Amino acid sequence: DMLMQDLTAQVDQATTDREEKSATKAKKLQARADATGNLQDTTTTMEADVKYVSDLTATCEQKASDFESRQQLRSEELEAINKAIEIISSGAVAGNAEKHLPSLAQQPQQPSSRALVSLRSSFQSATQTQVAQYLTRRGRELQSRVLSAVAARASADPFVKVKKM
Repeated sequence: DMLMQDLTAQVDQATTDREEKSATKAKKLQARADATGNLQDTTTTMEADVKYVSDLTATCEQKASDFESRQQLRSEELEAINKAIEIISSGAVAGNAEKHLPSLAQQPQQPSSRALVSLRSSFQSATQTQVAQYLTRRGRELQSRVLSAVAARASADPFVKVKKM
């Protein structure tokens, strides 16, 4: 009888141990599955972050390069504008306004003289044409819309508003 109880107790103990081991094994398998899932999520997130950083770095480098090229273009535009100002303010051009404009303004208002004023104002001075051509050429070389606009303005007739009056 004692042997029977002892064997029954051993069987019960073995069953309990087996159930505990099964439960422990199930918990470990669940933890492993969770860890594997977390690893995959983390790896996917890391890959997306690495791609984002590389894209962001490329974008920043491109923008820095564009900024440098725009700075270079601006300095070349300023150089061209300074050259145009130098040409306009040179001695060959400086006295022409005082020389020609007061004499035109003092002429009597006769129909023939008004036509003469209109005719003279439609022709550009050689310097104005030279400046406009220089600005146009530099605008094309630098692909600058600002210089092209300045060239158009320089080549435009300055008496258009006066003629319309």
